Amino acid sequence: MKKFLLLCMVGVVLWAQCPKAKKKIVMDFERVGVGDLPAGWFVSQTGKKSAAFWAVDAHKRLAILRPRGYTKNQRNLFVTKEFYFSKGSVAATIWPKGDGGVLFWFRDRKNYYDVRLDGDTLVLERIVGGHIEPLIKKRVVLGSKLLHRLKVEFCSDQIVVWLDGRKVLAQKIAKFLRGGAGVVASGKSKSLFDDIVIQVLG
Repeated sequence: MKKFLLLCMVGVVLWAQCPKAKKKIVMDFERVGVGDLPAGWFVSQTGKKSAAFWAVDAHKRLAILRPRGYTKNQRNLFVTKEFYFSKGSVAATIWPKGDGGVLFWFRDRKNYYDVRLDGDTLVLERIVGGHIEPLIKKRVVLGSKLLHRLKVEFCSDQIVVWLDGRKVLAQKIAKFLRGGAGVVASGKSKSLFDDIVIQVLG
C-alpha cells in the first residue's frame, strides 16, 4: 500500500511541474490505405542493416509485415517526424506478437529510450550508440486480454508508465534526451499497433 501511494505521489508531483499539452498527434490509421504508411512518419532500425517492412493491414492496424534481423537484440522502429521534444507522452494500443512498446526521446536510430511489453514483463531500456541497456524489468499482470494500452509520460528526468489504465512504474532517469516518439518491437516480433497518441508539453 505504501509503495502504491508513493507511486501516485510521484506522478502528481511530476505533472504538477509540467505545463499542459500544447501539441498532439493522434494516429488511428483509419484514413491510411492498406499497404501504406501515414505521411509524417518513418521507419528505422537498430542493430541491423535494413529496416523492416511496415504497413497498415486490412484491419487498419500498423503491422510489421516483414521483420528484419529476427533477434531480441535488434529493434524495428516507427517514429513521427513532426515533433522533437523532452516533455510529453506517447501511448499506443498493442497486440504483442512477440513483444511491442513505445519509444521516446528518439534522437536517431542508435539513441533513444523505449518501454516494451515482452510477454508478462515490462522492460524499460536505453539505447546509446546502438547498444541496448536494460534499465528495469518488471513482471506485470495482463489477464486474458489480447491487446494492451501502453502509455509513457515523461517530463525532464522523470517517467511514469501506464498499462491498461494502471500506473505500473515511476522512475527517475539520470540522462534524458530531446527527441521524437513512436512505437518499437524487437527483430523477432510481428506485433500490431493502433491508436498512437503523442502529446507535446510546451
